[in-house]
Amino acid sequence: RIVGTGPGSVKMQVALQNTAHTVVTIDPSQDPRYDAFVAGHERATAYHAGAWAKILGSTYGFKPAYLALLGEGDALEGAMPLMYTRGILSGRRMRSLPVVPTAGPLATSAAGEVALLEAACRVTDERASHLLVTTRAGGYEESVPGLETRRRNPTWISTMPPDADELRASWKKRSNNLFRSIKKSEAAGVTVREGTSEEDLRVFYGLYLATMKRHRSLPRPWRQMLLDQRLLGPSGVFKLFLAEHGGRVVAAATFHAYRDTVDLLYAGSDSSERDLRANFGLYWHAMRWAIETGHTRFDWGEAQEGGTLSRFKAQWSAEPVAEHTFDYASGAEEPGQTRADRIRNQHDTLDNQGVTSRRDEIVDKAWERIPIPLTRLAGEVVYRLF
Repeated sequence: RIVGTGPGSVKMQVALQNTAHTVVTIDPSQDPRYDAFVAGHERATAYHAGAWAKILGSTYGFKPAYLALLGEGDALEGAMPLMYTRGILSGRRMRSLPVVPTAGPLATSAAGEVALLEAACRVTDERASHLLVTTRAGGYEESVPGLETRRRNPTWISTMPPDADELRASWKKRSNNLFRSIKKSEAAGVTVREGTSEEDLRVFYGLYLATMKRHRSLPRPWRQMLLDQRLLGPSGVFKLFLAEHGGRVVAAATFHAYRDTVDLLYAGSDSSERDLRANFGLYWHAMRWAIETGHTRFDWGEAQEGGTLSRFKAQWSAEPVAEHTFDYASGAEEPGQTRADRIRNQHDTLDNQGVTSRRDEIVDKAWERIPIPLTRLAGEVVYRLF
């Protein structure tokens, strides 16, 4: 039961295994218990790190409302990243988390994670119209009243052996095109180095903007990339690798190295140098580095099964791992409309994926003519609308 609320705060008493617990709001940037807890949880990703409260807040104007589960002696036994967003098109929402791939509750028990989600629903009742949670844990809808689940594309993860040469040798039999592309990149003289400066990041960002324009996708703002480097770079979580040829950077990508996993975040390349296969050399360097530094998993990000992107990721020995989106609609239902109906209608309005229309064709043609600086500005604006 909630025993106290206020703007951006909550205090909710719960009973877990006959022991009194309390769910409260927490400032992950000020309370050292938060990062210590998530870093020790087997399902935590880099996006659970407290730095992302500042990154998302500073970049997009989102408001943090992170939750903590406190046990006996105020020991932290659970945590849930949560942000309040208010978009012109999407309205008032609580999200865990917006913009980034996955977050969700973490606790020392399943009951603790349910308690965090129930508290998030109560916060949503007070402050917003919808709660959206994206996580790799499933089944919460069976325990949290009003919570709905919907399908999401899986993420693709390569499980890596201790020996990098062993992994590469395996591709000669099962992914010969991959094996040859890496070899071609090396034979062409492509070299890969780690980028540590802001100038290195700017070089990457230029390639990234051009790549996103080619793929007709909105780029993430520069400020997000810069804060990621500044806040998570010193601890070794944020990584940047650049592939060079003839003294010029021809491909680059950013990564997170957190716990046992290295995540590929964003990539960019020079389309005029495609024959160098620089991306293949870059990704192989990142995987080899991951293995040599003790990481056992390489996360390529989400992709629809059976599509071109998933086939590309699968050739790197990646397998699909399920991800889940959970939704909760707050407030009273409209006459003749259930809470689930409201959630589905919201998705139909905002997602509308896979629909081909004359409007889409017009947008594609216009996008081709837009200068890269305007695509950058469009990304900074549109992410705030939703």
